[in-house]
Amino acid sequence: MTDSYSLPHLQRHRSLMIAWVSLLLAVIVYCTGLGSDHLATNGDELLYAQISHLTAETGQLLPLQSLDEKARNTKPPLLFWQGIISTGWGTNWSLARLRAPNALYTLLTAGLLVMIGFRRTHNPVLGISAALFFLSFFSTYRYGRVFLTSAPETFWLFAPLALLLLHRKPEFPEGIFWPWFCGGMIGIGLLYKSFALVVPVVLTMALWQLRARGWQALPFLKRDAWRLAMTLASALLLFSLWFWLDPNPLLVLQDFVWKENAGKFNTGGESYLLNLLWGQSSLWRIVVAYPLNAGLLALLTVALFWDAWKRKLHLSLLEIFLWIWMLVLAAFFCIPNQRDERYLLPAMPALALLLAIRLAHLPHWIATVTIAASGIIMIGLVGLGLLLQHSVGLGTLYPVWVILPIVVGLAVVVIGMFNKDLTRPLLPSSVLMVYLGYLLFALPLDHGPGLFSGEGIESVIGCEVSVPSNFNAREESYGFLLPGASVKPYEHWKSPPAEAQFLVVSLPLDHAAPSGIILGKRLNMIDRFNAAETRDILMGNITHHLFHWDWLIQTH
Repeated sequence: MTDSYSLPHLQRHRSLMIAWVSLLLAVIVYCTGLGSDHLATNGDELLYAQISHLTAETGQLLPLQSLDEKARNTKPPLLFWQGIISTGWGTNWSLARLRAPNALYTLLTAGLLVMIGFRRTHNPVLGISAALFFLSFFSTYRYGRVFLTSAPETFWLFAPLALLLLHRKPEFPEGIFWPWFCGGMIGIGLLYKSFALVVPVVLTMALWQLRARGWQALPFLKRDAWRLAMTLASALLLFSLWFWLDPNPLLVLQDFVWKENAGKFNTGGESYLLNLLWGQSSLWRIVVAYPLNAGLLALLTVALFWDAWKRKLHLSLLEIFLWIWMLVLAAFFCIPNQRDERYLLPAMPALALLLAIRLAHLPHWIATVTIAASGIIMIGLVGLGLLLQHSVGLGTLYPVWVILPIVVGLAVVVIGMFNKDLTRPLLPSSVLMVYLGYLLFALPLDHGPGLFSGEGIESVIGCEVSVPSNFNAREESYGFLLPGASVKPYEHWKSPPAEAQFLVVSLPLDHAAPSGIILGKRLNMIDRFNAAETRDILMGNITHHLFHWDWLIQTH
């Protein structure tokens, strides 16, 4: 494992400096723009924000409130409580306040990887490299800093495993305290996501203990089984607090246990075996989940899998433990009828650590291709920004200083591609520069023309505003943009309600302003398209569908 880092002193020092600078870049990427309406996210985020807001308005933490009965008790309460606390019971309602704790969770998970790497090698490069790979994964970038369960779930489920990995052999320390402590951490993770996740975590711990004891069952049963049982019990006891504290525990049982969890086994009258082998949620979605979650690092992830297969009889002890966690989680989520690559996010820190361990042994050309792909995407973002500026027709949308990080990013790509000694050290930073490039591209969408402004905005405070919605609780985004207004959704493909006094109408840039008194407008980027719109975009009609003016109007 350590032969990857037996470099000459000067080269090792240079790699360490690049690693620290890249880590600083990662912190900037993950902590900047948290209030953006155009962050890479998942459609459930605004639904969770809505549940937090409605629950906060009651002045009680339970029961959870939702406008849609189908979304009632859709997740355990801890994420919603986190949102209530971070926004001061909704008095400081903003996307940035909702998202900031999750960005911190992701950085703490990266910190665990730094600790493991340093503890194992007494060299910070391995741990920092693992942290950088984790922060470079597209799944971490997309789900790890928005108001979803992914970031806290990943931290709390990986934390007890990380504590065990800090030992030479991942064995439970002696005493009765540690099983309860580990179970408590797992229980917090369950209160973010689901009680079912206790199974793969405890099973992984059991396999680790068995492997540490040379696969001898008798010593395992005598010395470890009771500790694992206590860990399992303490995790489930902590999760059960939801049932004890909620005034309607039967609704929790009905909505969360039977509908949300047991419902994932519902085949809808179709064959379970057929759905397992074929379809949108088939077994193959789990098979390709790790490369998909890795994003630009997908090729490197495939190479890692092939490398591990070739060396399957010669893996180090640390590698074996990490692969056990990844494979157990993947196998566990093959069982339900609903399968999704997001379910494997808690194992992405393990994948990052494996990539850091084996990076020097993976093909150099894959790292070069990945860096080149990062450069192509950066250039594409520059082109898209120029296209946006030309289409809007408002003059210069971007400040002059934006040129500097773009030049730096492209320089990183060129150096990484043509200097073989720096290709691998610069690999994570090239991916992170793509994420920074998207942040810069979205500047006019999140500031200036991307915000409603003007005196007319004040006239909707305390009033109901009808806004277009193309997904679950999408109207909540307008609640952040029009503070003090009460937003009411209407289907985006339908005409606005005739009785509405105030409404938002979203139209392509080349359409005339709607009739009525114009109170304000904002530049918006659309993130969902139907099949016809997608085909038209692929034919080159990009700006017509991608960018809209949102007009805030008063009809009467």
